[in-house]
Amino acid sequence: MIPTVNFHLIKACNFKCKFCYATFNDINSKGLSKEEQFELIKKLAESKMFKKINFAGGEPTLVPHIKELIAFAKALDFETSIVTNASKIDLEWVKSVASYLDILTLSVDSINDESNILSGRNQKGEIISEDKLIEITNACHMFGINLKINTVVSQFNHAETLTDFINKVKPFRWKILQATKVEGQNNADFDNIKISPLMFSDYCKRNTINLLPEIKIVKESEDLIQGSYLMIDPLGRFYDSNGKKHNYSEKILNIGVENALQQVSPDKSKFEKREGNYTTLKNNEQCTF
Repeated sequence: MIPTVNFHLIKACNFKCKFCYATFNDINSKGLSKEEQFELIKKLAESKMFKKINFAGGEPTLVPHIKELIAFAKALDFETSIVTNASKIDLEWVKSVASYLDILTLSVDSINDESNILSGRNQKGEIISEDKLIEITNACHMFGINLKINTVVSQFNHAETLTDFINKVKPFRWKILQATKVEGQNNADFDNIKISPLMFSDYCKRNTINLLPEIKIVKESEDLIQGSYLMIDPLGRFYDSNGKKHNYSEKILNIGVENALQQVSPDKSKFEKREGNYTTLKNNEQCTF
């Protein structure tokens, strides 16, 4: 069984992160309808090939019926997860999804205003405040949702230390990712975004030193990220980023789950290895998930 399929519901995002690898600039046509999104989730469940569905974007909370989709997936026995920039959610939102959302992942690269402005992680200059992030993370703990933090390391934040913030909000997992070039998505200005392997390693080492031992850390270099995530685009096609570009299948609703998956990845084992035993992962270990 493949541990996770990432469903990128929507191209639209209210932020313009310069390092984003899911801009879908190569897609001009309209995405799936609401009915088609539900049908696709049903087909994924019927295939019995996936344990967890992770809703992403763009920004998935811009989808008006996002809560319905998460609840529907949970009713079909999926573990459920969402990755969000936190701009459209608050304590009440977290409370309202607590019965059917297993993991809430916040994208937090920095709590430095200037870094967030330069990187594009803002909406017309308005950033997500640390106070709002703490309100949301506290709500996760209060209502029993597993909290995860994703951090992309780039030229904009590689010299920073985020450890104090991470210790304060106490995610069960902190994933640190090296900014990764993907043709057609973020390649236009990538020379001004990229960092070296040494810079990424230094960031990880510095941010691990005083990290609370109960927080599991996952470090994903550019080489590790390439081609190791199984994703669905807003048009309902499987894709991966093997070869530093998006490789798409035909539409899943047209040819079926197994046939579409075969088109992008005849070898499913690389996706099956992405998740390990979180409870035993130590801070100085690297895990391929």
